[in-house]
Amino acid sequence: MSDNLSKIFNEVPKFLGILGYQNCYHDEHTDEWVVEYLPSEDLTHSNGTVVQGGFVSGMVDSAMSQFLIYLSKGKELPLTLDLDVKFLKPCVPNILVKATGKIVRKGKSVVFTTGELYQDNKLIAVASATNKIIVL
Repeated sequence: MSDNLSKIFNEVPKFLGILGYQNCYHDEHTDEWVVEYLPSEDLTHSNGTVVQGGFVSGMVDSAMSQFLIYLSKGKELPLTLDLDVKFLKPCVPNILVKATGKIVRKGKSVVFTTGELYQDNKLIAVASATNKIIVL
């Protein structure tokens, strides 16, 4: 588990392991949260060649949400109200995926985020989300 994720959670949530979680970190240069995944063939359809869209959506949604949790030091939890994902290219198994999350605007109780997914340095999906903030 990366030091950044251990600051957020006591242990990596099981769903991240299912998605193939590898690492995460705050890229201070771009002010983005980056999560790396290695999706397995278990997440695919089309004879093991394409990662199912729901899993791809989960990867980018998680990157956006984790950034909010990280910035609040775990004191705020985002509940996704709206998630819009555009699939630009297929995500394939067994090749590292880099998911990024960025905050567009944050208010007291609602935050807007964007995210991107890359594989082999190619943009494969873009997303935007609206989250309700729950203060712990």
